[in-house]
Amino acid sequence: MMDVLVVVGRTPNTDIFQTFVGEMKKLDVRVHLVGTFAQNRIEAEWAVDTVHRVATDGANLDWRARGRAVHAHPHERFWAYVGGDDKVLRLARAADVIVAADSKAYYSGWELARLNTGAHACVGFGAAQRLVRALKDGKAPVVSVPDAADDGPRRDRISDSALLLGHEKVLGSRIGSAVARRVPLLPLPSRARVDVTRSVTTGLFSLRKAQAAVATAGAVAQRLRDTESRAEVLRTATRRALSQGFTPDTLLASAEADLAHADSLFAAGDAAGAAGFVHHALQTAFHRVAHIDQRESPLPKRAEEFARLVTASTAGAAATAAQGRARPVAEPEPGRPRRLLVVTDGNDNFLGLIRNHYESNPDVELRFLDIADYPGIKRLANNRRSLIAHRLGGDAMYGFTAEQHLRPYLDWADTVFIDWCAAAAALFTSVDPGTARIVVRLHSYEAFSNWPRLTDFSRVDDLVFVADHIRDLALRSVPALTGPQAPRTHIIDNGMDLAGFALPKNPDARFTVGMVGIGQVAKDPLWALQVIRELRRRDERYRLVMIGGDMNTKASQAAAAYQRSFQRKVAPLVKEGAVERRGATTDVPGNLRDIGVILSSSVREGCHVGVMEGAASGAVPVVRDWPFFAGQKHGASTLYPADWVVGTPEAAADRILAVTADEETWAGHGRESEKHALASWDWPVVRGEFDRLFGIG
Repeated sequence: MMDVLVVVGRTPNTDIFQTFVGEMKKLDVRVHLVGTFAQNRIEAEWAVDTVHRVATDGANLDWRARGRAVHAHPHERFWAYVGGDDKVLRLARAADVIVAADSKAYYSGWELARLNTGAHACVGFGAAQRLVRALKDGKAPVVSVPDAADDGPRRDRISDSALLLGHEKVLGSRIGSAVARRVPLLPLPSRARVDVTRSVTTGLFSLRKAQAAVATAGAVAQRLRDTESRAEVLRTATRRALSQGFTPDTLLASAEADLAHADSLFAAGDAAGAAGFVHHALQTAFHRVAHIDQRESPLPKRAEEFARLVTASTAGAAATAAQGRARPVAEPEPGRPRRLLVVTDGNDNFLGLIRNHYESNPDVELRFLDIADYPGIKRLANNRRSLIAHRLGGDAMYGFTAEQHLRPYLDWADTVFIDWCAAAAALFTSVDPGTARIVVRLHSYEAFSNWPRLTDFSRVDDLVFVADHIRDLALRSVPALTGPQAPRTHIIDNGMDLAGFALPKNPDARFTVGMVGIGQVAKDPLWALQVIRELRRRDERYRLVMIGGDMNTKASQAAAAYQRSFQRKVAPLVKEGAVERRGATTDVPGNLRDIGVILSSSVREGCHVGVMEGAASGAVPVVRDWPFFAGQKHGASTLYPADWVVGTPEAAADRILAVTADEETWAGHGRESEKHALASWDWPVVRGEFDRLFGIG
């Protein structure tokens, strides 16, 4: 029986490790886990043969070794603890394969391989799995024997080199880093090139040298002919860069490489395998760090390139191909109310007025479906890989199950209104709608996600946007929206009850600038801090009130980094009284009584409800020319009166000083803002647009 020793410097991803152990058990291989990890994360039912935590208090070392360890590089210190553990050494000498699972364990894995001259060393669970299978099949690389002049141990040279090249001591120096980055460009077997690249790029990422890691992966990918290897190298580096909070230059190249391999699998009849790589491509291309959690996105400037991703791929085109409907939309039976099904997925923020309106209409029978309340439907909606496999003909059960869940709703409804072009829209359009009319509303963020690419718009009759600039972006970046089976498109403002915001202003409101909602990077509150600094430089009577909770720092490293920067810069302004943080509130109208100027500092918006509510309260709007859409045909200056819109913090301060120059001027601008808001966006105005859309009234 074969023995695999896994060395970890930190708790491994438990899902990946559990899968690895399961695969090893199928191959009749014993797995031994050693290192530092959270013991309670390793479940007994996984049947790991040995689970041994290495002591890191130096108790197993003599006083000299303990002193050296304290001052050593962290990875060498870890090796001191590992190499001083008798049980680990016994397991290493008996191992057939030694796996270093993470960067902290690389050096220790290399040293343990030196102690066992017959063992094969590798990096990562994927490489270990391939190596074990090769050993079982008798195809593993031969362990090289050094010549007489070489006093080094017998070992797999490629694996040892990979471990060594990825070590932080090597990559931490300028010369060592330059040499290590050149090695994977040398003539090497494809698998060895991939392993060495992974080790080098992982080490570079650990040292926060992300740009160098991405550049190395990109250069190596150009030398790989095998589509799977090229996809693996690019995806590993690209996803790691995204996880560290920035968008790498390889974003589209990585997605294209995954789609190229998907095409080869699809051509070979492996629909399920192809679906996995199409899924990888879409996850990478529309990763939230690239488009949601930073102050810029490549999509608006390169929309056509993103559109070509799927159309240029055989598998991608098949996964997003129009299926159409079997029957045309039918008119409701005479003599009964029109049946309207309203669908959402955990977010009904913009549905309250719509539901109330049609629930009280005797000519409408309304049903409401939140798929988040139905675990079976929710699981289907979120299973993008199976949805893609179904589209490629490789998962008939997905289509059958979706049909079983959704057919009763579709057979009942005359019209299905799906709010948010996201998971629910993709799921509902995965089955034939029968004679029901399908209407989908796309707000803003969805345009930057992969969901519109997975929605079959040939089964959508009407697509509603909240603003022209969002429609422009969607039409440029989603090929299905301009094809022969594309849906009709409409612009309808969000329905809002604005009349209740017109409350008397408090005495200090004229000198108070307000923001409603700062919980997303897109709101860019740092820009608002620039505005208030510039404003107070000219007149210290002004202050900024921020209403809303903090960002979700668990969403991504990019969001966490932005929040840290914001907290650091806002703290002194709060201390001096320039900024007031009010947190989340359920009483927005009451809070707006204190605000005389409503500010939008966002980099992108659909319609920015906070500004519309602020305007309805009589606060004077100052709207940044949202950078995602600045200079394009439509944007903030076409959604709002042009004089509301400014380009820089200095221009924002100029407008604020001008519109609040005196009480009369400020009150006049406030009345005009209120009048415009109520005439444009209040529910009694917008309600008729929905009646016409649904054919009701």
